Amino acid sequence: MKMLNYDSKYLIMQNLRPFTQTVPDHYTESQYKILCRLIRQKKITKKFFDFLLLELYGLPDWKRLDYSQMYELIHILTYLDYEKVRV
Repeated sequence: MKMLNYDSKYLIMQNLRPFTQTVPDHYTESQYKILCRLIRQKKITKKFFDFLLLELYGLPDWKRLDYSQMYELIHILTYLDYEKVRV
């Protein structure tokens, strides 16, 4: 293969190992700990938490969340402006 015909980015990308990421079917223990810490720090009420679960995912129980849903919920709880929310 002549290197004159290819740019350097293409040559570098051709020599990478294949990227395979396995996403767990269920939430992880780390996510659970982060969620518990957020609930304590932000003083989230059970009523508000249940409201979020039902509205966002249609689930009455947080234990049914999968990995990506739990990730999204943690992100929402982290960056939500609680002063604007009145539930």
